[in-house]
Amino acid sequence: MFNLKFQEVIGFLLGPEGNEERLGVYYPSLDVYENSSELCIEVEIPGVRPEEVNVEVMGRTLIIDGMKRDPLVNKGVRYIRMERGFGKFRRELDVPEVFDLEKIDAKFCDGVLAIKIFRSENKPKTIKRITIE
Repeated sequence: MFNLKFQEVIGFLLGPEGNEERLGVYYPSLDVYENSSELCIEVEIPGVRPEEVNVEVMGRTLIIDGMKRDPLVNKGVRYIRMERGFGKFRRELDVPEVFDLEKIDAKFCDGVLAIKIFRSENKPKTIKRITIE
């Protein structure tokens, strides 16, 4: 945590280099919950366009990444106080096997990315006790 704050402060003080944006690391808030039919993931990313977000599945891991850009970069402003985060983001979530990674729905509305992963129609595997000889 300290290292991340140090990087943010140094990045803020150094500002943009040339015409490049000042890139930090952004950790969007998310909620994960389930109901009887699906796993729901809601990610708050206001100011991000849907085409700047990538959602992928690798194995049993759901990966959400993208970029939240500072709209004032290279506009001749100097921040007095900065509480909103900007920069690249990446969130990875392990998805339990009871959910079918072939049945995913993603929608973007009012700065919230809502992802639904539907439950598998296959019954979860039962636990089988193995006898030790």
